[in-house]
Amino acid sequence: MQNQEKISIDVVLLLPENINKICKELNKESDKKDYVSFEDGYNPHLTLGMGSILIKDIDNFKNELKIIVGKFESPEVKITSLGAGKYNHFSLEVSDELKNIHTYVFDLIQKYNAGIVAKENFYEMKEHGSLVDWVNNFKMNSAYENYHPHITLGIGIKEMLLAFPIIFKPKSVGFFHLGVHGTCKKLLGNFDFK
Repeated sequence: MQNQEKISIDVVLLLPENINKICKELNKESDKKDYVSFEDGYNPHLTLGMGSILIKDIDNFKNELKIIVGKFESPEVKITSLGAGKYNHFSLEVSDELKNIHTYVFDLIQKYNAGIVAKENFYEMKEHGSLVDWVNNFKMNSAYENYHPHITLGIGIKEMLLAFPIIFKPKSVGFFHLGVHGTCKKLLGNFDFK
């Protein structure tokens, strides 16, 4: 199978406008040499699952994803802190409701799994980076019992005065061609909760 026949994907919870605004304000402080600007069309998000899919299967995947998302109410999400590591991020409480949606979505991603990905399968990725390994190892390291999502904000962000916890309900589920730094810019589908 040629790499051009498949793409890397990210199925995510898209954030309501008030949370997007906070993320964009924090991202303005980020080092733009090493991370993207949310002002350039990148979407702050909470990943439900990453993987790969054959281009020919995208429409069937979208139809099944729409059915799955339509079975759920928008989950309550609790941001607990501003975290640091390779990237600055919002740490989240992983509720049973969030885990349940992740499980259904990731089961679907596994059903359509097109195998390992390379840099050519990502949107706007010019060189191999750690994200390629992250996606190829998502099932083992970040799915099911290891599901601990976050909202990536950037690099080098100074502390912002925020009152935690911050509780919100996502506006919808987005299906993206996964991009550089694990970003979501090229939207392939958007699905509403019940």
